[in-house]
Amino acid sequence: MSYRRVLQIGGSYYVSLPKEWVKINGLENSYVKLDFLENGALIIEPPPRSQTEISHAKIICSNDREVFRQVLSAYLRGYEVIEVELDAKCDRKTVLERIEDARRILLGLELVEESDRKLLLQCFVKPDYNLPSIIARMDSVTREMLSMAVDILLGKRGNAEELSQLDDRVDRLYFLSVRLIRGKLREPTLPPEDRLSLLDMRLVAKNLENLGDTYESLGMLEEIIKNQGLSEIAEKLGRLQAGAVRLFLEGKANRDELLDDFAHTQKYIQEMAELPGYLREKLSFALLLVKDIIDLS
Repeated sequence: MSYRRVLQIGGSYYVSLPKEWVKINGLENSYVKLDFLENGALIIEPPPRSQTEISHAKIICSNDREVFRQVLSAYLRGYEVIEVELDAKCDRKTVLERIEDARRILLGLELVEESDRKLLLQCFVKPDYNLPSIIARMDSVTREMLSMAVDILLGKRGNAEELSQLDDRVDRLYFLSVRLIRGKLREPTLPPEDRLSLLDMRLVAKNLENLGDTYESLGMLEEIIKNQGLSEIAEKLGRLQAGAVRLFLEGKANRDELLDDFAHTQKYIQEMAELPGYLREKLSFALLLVKDIIDLS
């Protein structure tokens, strides 16, 4: 925060703008937008940028192994059109495979045009998706993954491929949430409390994405666990996760009760001597991720 003197020149009043802010927003010899608020504040913001400047990213592919990361980065930064230009070092078939990998986990991304040396991707994502609904859906899918992973370990139902498909769904929702959150954080008039709330939501989304990865890894162990207590642990963990997310999104769960449930579940896992150590470690890690969501609420 800084203070600047109001100067009267003729019949008008003037205040200087920070030089760094003008340069960052490219406002030399340009205009700014002014809004008066009821509390007496005056908001100064840059005019909307051109649609082309906001929405179009161009990637020069000199290493086909980097294409996935470059497309992912452009998606998360909010670009609507992503142009991939291939130089002589890039293998077109490999690039197409990497782009297909990206499309598998990036919601709304489509390949709309292609030629020998150029590929054009477009993202059909609306900016007005409801972020709490996305977080709630991530919670629901990851808890379904937990249930399926335990059933796989107990030899009851499901397989690793089905679990991976659910994890892909979680990844799509996670990357969508990051794209939307970053877009909202770029709004210059966003109140500080909303900015903090969005940052917390980003952390919760990441925890849920990590939970999905952890539950997927449980189903990949390729062995049958003869331990019925595993079902009880999964039930406790799933119930605690649902309560943590409900507390974060709605504030309707009791924080103290959730923390008590966390402590009891943690003790239950540690005292189950017949549980393999690597399994106890994964479940304990998942439990700590859920605890983080409670702490963010």
